[in-house]
Amino acid sequence: MSNNSLSGTRTFRRSITSADGTNIIEILNCSEAFAGYAALESSYYIEKSFYLETLSGAIYLPSLRQAPFPELYPEMNSAEKIAEMLKVEEKYPFLGLRFPARKGTGTWSVLSTARLQNKGRETTIPFVVPYLTINQLKLLSPDDRLGISIINYGSGVLGAGDYINLEGDFRFEVNLIEKPAKSIGAAVPYGVNISSASPTRFRVANSNRAVFYASNIGDSDRYGNVLSG
Repeated sequence: MSNNSLSGTRTFRRSITSADGTNIIEILNCSEAFAGYAALESSYYIEKSFYLETLSGAIYLPSLRQAPFPELYPEMNSAEKIAEMLKVEEKYPFLGLRFPARKGTGTWSVLSTARLQNKGRETTIPFVVPYLTINQLKLLSPDDRLGISIINYGSGVLGAGDYINLEGDFRFEVNLIEKPAKSIGAAVPYGVNISSASPTRFRVANSNRAVFYASNIGDSDRYGNVLSG
């Protein structure tokens, strides 16, 4: 058996506005990356791997009251920085950007939710870390689907002029393992007495038969052709 490895990279984009409402919007279907290899399944065992490498969003929310950036200083420790960020988050309006996922056509389950505010300008935020994983890559299964939805925390949802422009990159790998050739079955004893020169059926047709052997066990020479039918 031979093993062939193939890989590829793709980019996907999706823009979210007030017209999308609060429904779950699918932004990534991992199975689509492997659709072109389906025809090889008759000859190969196919191992599939999928990695979400980047996902970021350009956020612009002018419909919300502007929130200032937190006052962070180098001498602050992590807990102090988080406290300052939470002060701004709790004092000014925000909305949620939720990331649900599901396998195939199963039920959506929530992975995480990011809280977004109006910072007075377009702001780009990375989402793979820390919202989808704490590692550098988000490993997904070949049948996984990733979606997003807008959550109303009391300050409303996307309004006029608001947008979230998402862009992501993923990498997929395919290992093709050649299936072994089908073996020839054991010989089955079967005897037919052909006593004349006219064609004589000695086995019925079988479309699955690959090779047929015939031998003469009599005392006289026999010559002829094996005819299908």
